[in-house]
Amino acid sequence: MKYMKNSFKNMKPYHSKLITDGIILNANESPYNPPKEIIDEFHKRLDGVEFNRYPDMDEEQLNKAIAKHYGIDYKNVTVGVGSDELLDACFRATIEKGDKVLGFSPSFSMYKVFTELEQGEYIPVVGDENYLFDVDKMIELIKIHNPKLVLVCSPNNPTGQYFTEAEVRKIIESTDSLVLLDLAYIDFARYDYAKIALEYDNVISFKTFSKALSLPSIRCGYAISNIDNIDMINAIKAPYSVTTISQILAEIAISKFDLYKMQIDLIKSERERLYQELKSLDFNVFKSEANFILVKFEKKYFDILEQNKIYIRRFDDTTYRITVGSKNENDKLIEVLKCAKQK
Repeated sequence: MKYMKNSFKNMKPYHSKLITDGIILNANESPYNPPKEIIDEFHKRLDGVEFNRYPDMDEEQLNKAIAKHYGIDYKNVTVGVGSDELLDACFRATIEKGDKVLGFSPSFSMYKVFTELEQGEYIPVVGDENYLFDVDKMIELIKIHNPKLVLVCSPNNPTGQYFTEAEVRKIIESTDSLVLLDLAYIDFARYDYAKIALEYDNVISFKTFSKALSLPSIRCGYAISNIDNIDMINAIKAPYSVTTISQILAEIAISKFDLYKMQIDLIKSERERLYQELKSLDFNVFKSEANFILVKFEKKYFDILEQNKIYIRRFDDTTYRITVGSKNENDKLIEVLKCAKQK
């Protein structure tokens, strides 16, 4: 990396190893493919695709489908290559050298990376020993540091904590800073409040097709906000970034969201069962409203799972995140851990 600027020399590439064999519970993916009706409709639509043409740069049909799902104006929506591209665009549009960014910690690791890329200062709002975050503590630090951006991931990755709409409004109304609401996992929680972004000038909500909608392969996400904030993002993001194929499949999926409800309910039910089973094994398990569970145990259990081709996310030698899989996948995980406990 001899050509990299000095301020970036300590940065490490974000990497997740591609795994094609075994039980994959390390990337917060859905264990289910999209419903058959969605894939069938996608195949029909492919016949009309002009592959020799660029995608619709304004993603108009997809934006309209998302807007219809929420009952809002399509001009309050924009789409990107995952919600990551849209979050990155917000950082690039707002952060200058020395600007401060405030966010709960631990949370999505790319927040700190996006901050450092713009030579800003990331200030973590650390949770307690149970990884629970205090909204009043964040508000106190906002008043002290006056950050340019405030980040709220709900449910939070990797801890699973869900912030209620009242808690989020309390944060928003405490500051003039731009508040970025990362709601990638909120379809697994009790209530999706993405639309509150339209009630404030300083809020942008971010959603993704990668989690509840089972489409990480198409790399598509969206933002909801007022027109000024949407224009800001569109001014920064790359042109033609969302492919025609991604736009078509995402449009079908969001238009047929009701078809996903059974899958989402299954994941929520399995999440509770997995939580209780892990707790019964005397592991330190944290309540979650996402499609994953954070757990603490000795590294030997992680190694035993890998030996059995069961892959979970490791943060350190005691802290791990387990994606909620299908019933059969979760059964196998529990069986391996129970056997390991008895040895």
